[in-house]
Amino acid sequence: MTATRQSHPRFRRVGTAPRVELTDDDKAILECIYRHRFVRADDLFRLFENRSKDKLSRRLMLLYRGGFLDRPIAQIDRFRAGGSQALVYGLDSAGARFLKETASAPTGRTNWKARNRSFTRERLDHTLAISRFLIDLEVACRLRKGVSLLHADEVILSAPEVTRRLAHPLRWPVSVEFNGIRGEVHIIPDAMFGLRIARENAPAVRSYFFLEIDRGAMTIAPAKRVQESDAFLHRATILRKLVAYAESWRQNLHKQHFNIATARVLTLTTSENRAAFMRRVAEEVVVRRLNIPAGLFLFGIQKEEDPLAVDFQDGAGRTTRLLTEDAYRLNP
Repeated sequence: MTATRQSHPRFRRVGTAPRVELTDDDKAILECIYRHRFVRADDLFRLFENRSKDKLSRRLMLLYRGGFLDRPIAQIDRFRAGGSQALVYGLDSAGARFLKETASAPTGRTNWKARNRSFTRERLDHTLAISRFLIDLEVACRLRKGVSLLHADEVILSAPEVTRRLAHPLRWPVSVEFNGIRGEVHIIPDAMFGLRIARENAPAVRSYFFLEIDRGAMTIAPAKRVQESDAFLHRATILRKLVAYAESWRQNLHKQHFNIATARVLTLTTSENRAAFMRRVAEEVVVRRLNIPAGLFLFGIQKEEDPLAVDFQDGAGRTTRLLTEDAYRLNP
């Protein structure tokens, strides 16, 4: 007689939590989810391709039932709407304790379940867009000899000690002056990553990027009266982000904060028209008026494909890719 696999609720644990002996693969899964905050199961299938989808799916269920992983409730309406959807996983308390005890990640004393439940559908979708791009990038690097992805935590390992000790090292203040208005703006990129390319008989080349994922809701450029008032520095707009990144580059804060020569700003948005409008604003308002290298900025749309094979446009409308030579210097 064939054994019937027991079915469990998707978003509710029932019965006694199973005893789980964590494997090296389990640890890698927990570290991956901690790094990205939330990850779709289908992205985990791509990252851990040495495991069959069926076996990995059962393992994720076991880690969920054991309290190592959580399934944020903000995704529930996806399933109520019907259709096949990949489950989304985040870290839960037992997983956070394990990573802290093994010195794999500084998970702190956060109540992970409460933190997961505080995420709205909008915030969850934004976080998943970030993790999807970074996982696309990691998979793309694996397919190329001599190319490797540097995650933000790996970049920060080489940062000055004062940065490494910060609770939020991917956050730094920038003094900004725009249209005669002065103030301080904090930059908080959605993610940071580096690309490392090995070369024969020469040191490896590295380039760094700040990632901004735009979901189409933020104002790109406010009205002229706003740009010329104190309100400009206090309203979240794409233009304010570009100005802040430009000033960070001008003041050499990338070197001071991260110990890297420079980093380009890669902005991904929802449509070609929106990307084109952002690029024009960058060229007309930031590049020309503030005399900033056009190569500092890259614009494109969100695509679920190989990011290293995608054409992006810089602040002057030139087409480039992440692995071209332009990625390692800033064009005037």
